[in-house]
Amino acid sequence: MALSSLAIAITLAIFSTAGGSPVSGDSFTINLLHRDSIDSPFYDGSMSFSQRLGHALRRSFTNAKRFKSHQKGSTYQADIIPDHGEFLLNVSYGKPSHKVLAIADTGSDLSWMQCKPCTKCYKHKGSLFNPKSSSTYQPVDCNSTTCKAISIDEKPCSSLKTCQFYESYADGSFSNGTVATETITLGDRVLTNIVFGCSFSNDGVFQPTWAGIVGLGGGDYSLVSQLRSFVPGKFSYCLIPFPVTNELSHKSSKMTFGDINFGPNAVSTPLVPVDPITYYYVTLEGISVGNKRLNISDHSNSSKPLEKGNMIVDSGTTLTMLPEKLYNKFETALKDAINVRTMKDPQKVLSLCYRATKVTSVPKVTIHFDGADVELRRENLFVTVSKHIVCLAFAPTSNLPVMGNLAQINFLVGFDLDNKMLSFKRTDCEKM
Repeated sequence: MALSSLAIAITLAIFSTAGGSPVSGDSFTINLLHRDSIDSPFYDGSMSFSQRLGHALRRSFTNAKRFKSHQKGSTYQADIIPDHGEFLLNVSYGKPSHKVLAIADTGSDLSWMQCKPCTKCYKHKGSLFNPKSSSTYQPVDCNSTTCKAISIDEKPCSSLKTCQFYESYADGSFSNGTVATETITLGDRVLTNIVFGCSFSNDGVFQPTWAGIVGLGGGDYSLVSQLRSFVPGKFSYCLIPFPVTNELSHKSSKMTFGDINFGPNAVSTPLVPVDPITYYYVTLEGISVGNKRLNISDHSNSSKPLEKGNMIVDSGTTLTMLPEKLYNKFETALKDAINVRTMKDPQKVLSLCYRATKVTSVPKVTIHFDGADVELRRENLFVTVSKHIVCLAFAPTSNLPVMGNLAQINFLVGFDLDNKMLSFKRTDCEKM
């Protein structure tokens, strides 16, 4: 999705290795800013905090629908609704370099942006990338292995014999153009021959501040997969809390490409290979409230094994979405453990809410993955929806379950693509 799945407006900078950083020399780190940060072009000062949050929560339900669509055997195309991600990425293309701002999406593979001459484009505040001005731009041949892997068209050639891509979305939006290779710059890293889509025709619900997508999914032509030619096949991120105040809004999360030292106290669970390979699948076994464990399903009277790869980890989804039966048991158990009067969500999105001052303590809540128990804290469980009200940052879904970014706050989350493992380590992400 994602990684839809995560989505963070990203200002690129090399992360200093001073002060005991876990980053090794065979990696580099960029700063991540949430899309609702005051420093993000998506930030709307006329909106209240609760309005911005409400939009983010509703995007979680949109994301759940896109995961369902992929489960039904869709193609390499992104069958999602645009503007779903929570993070944005500043990345420079070409030589001389041209900086663009795009959604960083763990639920997409092929990166794309609007290019000149744009025959049909949505309004964009920034300047468009002109491939004719770049000495390193090279269209991909339509008979190449790369083109055959990316394009779903039986005849992916243009009149110029270059490979074509077509990204369609569930709401009717689309983007299509030429598949090409280009030099990109992340921080001070110059990366050559990166495959991306140069889009000359777009239409639909796209924001004027959005130049395109940077795909961070598991497919062969996502940015993180292509970076394996430059750094080890690993990436990680550490997310700070949702920007409730302007002071916090100026702080940044971190994303690292390549090796990172997790040290002690990390837990790991297998990444399960499931089609489509875009998403990062893990196996959810259940969730505990205090000493009460709630399994995803009860197999005591059945020989049917637990389905592997039954949950997606996505940085671009805000809420954590659980199967309906498990969610209902979880909400009831949590409600019984907290045992104070509930409130209604003013956004009318979440179902279990309290006056913040009344929730003086929360029970121990642990998500049980295959081989890894991830203990959540209050900041992972509840989100402030108004000045006085907090709500459970979980929701039921009939689609594929998703571990959203609120549940990942203040964890170092690492994706080892080479060894197919996902790791979690409790971390103060503001101090990284």
